[in-house]
Amino acid sequence: MKHTPHTRAVRFLSGLLYFFSIFIFINAINFQHNPPSGWYRQSLPQNLPPINVLTFKDSLTGYAVTMLNSDNKSYVIKTTDGGDNWSFVLTDSSGRMFTDVEFLNSSTGFVCTNYETGGGKLLRTTNGGIEWSAQNNPNSFFAYDDLYVLSESELWAVWDAPFDGGVFRTTNGGTTWQRKYYSLSFPADRIYMVNSRIGFISDGYIPNSYLRKTTDFGETWTEVLNGDGWYNIHFKDSLEGWRSKRSVFQKTTDCGLTWTTLLEVSAGNPDVAVSSFSIIGEDTIWGVDRDANMLYPNFQFRGVITKTTNAGLNWGYQIPDTSFRMPFFVFCEFLDPKIGWAYSSVHTVSGGDSVTFPLTSAGSQSTSLPPSYRLFQNYPNPFNPSTTIEYELDISSNVLLKISDTQGKEVRSLVNSRQQSGKHKVEFDAEGLPSGIYFYSLYLEKSFVQTRKMILIR
Repeated sequence: MKHTPHTRAVRFLSGLLYFFSIFIFINAINFQHNPPSGWYRQSLPQNLPPINVLTFKDSLTGYAVTMLNSDNKSYVIKTTDGGDNWSFVLTDSSGRMFTDVEFLNSSTGFVCTNYETGGGKLLRTTNGGIEWSAQNNPNSFFAYDDLYVLSESELWAVWDAPFDGGVFRTTNGGTTWQRKYYSLSFPADRIYMVNSRIGFISDGYIPNSYLRKTTDFGETWTEVLNGDGWYNIHFKDSLEGWRSKRSVFQKTTDCGLTWTTLLEVSAGNPDVAVSSFSIIGEDTIWGVDRDANMLYPNFQFRGVITKTTNAGLNWGYQIPDTSFRMPFFVFCEFLDPKIGWAYSSVHTVSGGDSVTFPLTSAGSQSTSLPPSYRLFQNYPNPFNPSTTIEYELDISSNVLLKISDTQGKEVRSLVNSRQQSGKHKVEFDAEGLPSGIYFYSLYLEKSFVQTRKMILIR
């Protein structure tokens, strides 16, 4: 399946009600004494920057590209044993960040970067990453927000910058390019091609992002009314496809003209969302999201993996029980009903756990949020060094908003006052704090009501 790249993207933990902690504690004990066994932990190289894109082409061979580290280096890594071990196959030391990796098979693939001085890079390998050759860019300043590879000859690239950006297509492996779309008012930063003739572009995955479609090889792009963009998207054929957005997971049977919601983001225990997903056969869908997790005592979060076996009519979740206790998962990829990955970082060769807990159980059913407030996901996320937190009150209230680390220790208090109804916004400057996961918690009238997660990357 196609994974959209980039650092954008992306969202991190939803709200929870702490007065259900007794129930949660009982469940935590049950899970700890009866751990599922269908998943096992895998480890990435130490000190590796966060992964941007991950893809497996068969049960053994996979590739990933990373963001930048503190030395302005980014990497391409490879596994040949299903993710148990990884090796470095390419390093960029010039301050460019790898934004996508696309492999046609275990040997032939492409990687691309954003830009520093001299534009971005498009590199090709035909021997599994042993050697890489530079391909021509659409223009000398071009940087790659997204790349879609249909064949060794046909590639599509997008960059949302003014003047030099747009949507470009090559049919000779990057020797020459043609610009197929440009709009100063509606730039594109992502692309998905069903085939050479039919494809989609967008400018994001949040509500009010646009969705444009071509049916003539990119010669014209028609806006789909009320379309919105996507975080991940996958089409089975020219009609049937799926996409994840900020708050919903949807399906289309008419090539994107209309979409049916299969799963909406919901707060509870566990929190439920799907951003990265895999479609297996006609009925089985696996999905993960940075915000999909289970809360245990002392603000300990465990990532959940969402699953349906009847095409989205009913959903359940699994909690891989390893000593690592992953707080969330970002990428999900299944090759067949048994072999799959959820990163970071677990793998199954048996189709996951033997038990999938239904989302209709207590703990996800009884924790709907009261209508008197809304705590939104911070933006940007990940961030460095500052981010914005917004919340909305339906009635005036005494408000406490504080930041905690993964051990539950308070590191900052942002708001401690009585506030009127309406939307409120506060800036959080993480100056002096180390990289890592942090939580911001909202209290109304001295009662805890909701927590969300954010990630600081230095």
